Amino acid sequence: MKNKLFSFLILVLVLGCAEKGRVDDKEVTDLDDFKSYHLDLDLPKENFIDMVESVELMQFEETDESLLSTIRKINRLDDGFVFHTDKKMGTDEHMTIYFFDENGNFKNKINRQGQGPEEYGSIESLWIESGLVTVYSMPKSVIYRYTPEGDFVDSRKLPDQLRVGDIRPYKDGYVAEMNYLPINDTSYYKFAKLDKDLKLEKAFLKYDNAPDEMPWFIAYSTVIPYQDGVRLFRVFSDTIYAYTNDKLAPLVHFDFKENWFWADKPEPTSEVWQKVEAENKAWTIGMSIGQKYIYADALIGYSHWEYFLIDRMTGKVKRMGMPKGKSVSEEFYYLGWEEDRLMFSVTTADVPNILSALDENQINYREGTTLEKIESSENPVLVWVKFK
Repeated sequence: MKNKLFSFLILVLVLGCAEKGRVDDKEVTDLDDFKSYHLDLDLPKENFIDMVESVELMQFEETDESLLSTIRKINRLDDGFVFHTDKKMGTDEHMTIYFFDENGNFKNKINRQGQGPEEYGSIESLWIESGLVTVYSMPKSVIYRYTPEGDFVDSRKLPDQLRVGDIRPYKDGYVAEMNYLPINDTSYYKFAKLDKDLKLEKAFLKYDNAPDEMPWFIAYSTVIPYQDGVRLFRVFSDTIYAYTNDKLAPLVHFDFKENWFWADKPEPTSEVWQKVEAENKAWTIGMSIGQKYIYADALIGYSHWEYFLIDRMTGKVKRMGMPKGKSVSEEFYYLGWEEDRLMFSVTTADVPNILSALDENQINYREGTTLEKIESSENPVLVWVKFK
């Protein structure tokens, strides 16, 4: 039963959450006080398309070197994008890192997956640091750095007693989310601050009951750049934290009232997983915080996702009915906010259904992208959505 549930969890997090909030812009400072929002599962649904003011589309160039599927862990560069994909999970292709310019033209790709000292075994975290491609690989707890051409620069291993789920640079050190992994094999904390040598400086939010011994591999980042610090999230949590100026504070709370599965439950255990389907409550959340809006989704039992758009200025919450497409996943993959627009990865097969519901004056194409090019390619399309 445990293995079955764990396999299902990996599947739904990969398919439903994708990479959350990778390219969020700076939020408005006066909105950064802690706030709680009620995500009511009984709210009437509003059609997603009816909430759209305009969209902009960009096709990722399809070449023999750049055949893509679902985009994951996307990073916005000054002159484009870097990411890896869900293509052929469990194979070398899943470990390939792609570079595209700001108009979707393919630049290059690198793949240093392997078991050698200069190779990563997996990609849990991906970011650009001092112009270098940086990969954190959880199995060996190693941070690798490469040039954009794929040449190995260096690697650093975390201390043996410290293994983290996600990690990002912060000032002259790093901030990490622990992903139910212990510190020194005994103490369990949610987050940690490491110095420049990757040694533990501080640990935050200790919990008493040791969770299930298995860490949860998820498809989205839980440590996200945020203003002068980072935003911290954690799977199976309803609260987002901000770590700024060496202080940790709650930022946003998603309140599902009696429909939150973990309200009266301990940390994840094998016994608890057997109740997820039966209780059919919200139990895992994805989110992205923008200047004006927060986009959030929640998995309800094992049955379906619920989607919400929160106005940070007014506190108003809208429950959204998302469009269903022709693709296997039948979902958008949202990637984060750029200023006041939310970025999605959409399959080519789904684009006509979206565009047919909009007026021509609501549709824009990035330089080099046309509807004809989109329809002739199998690569995913980036869609920036501005809400009314």
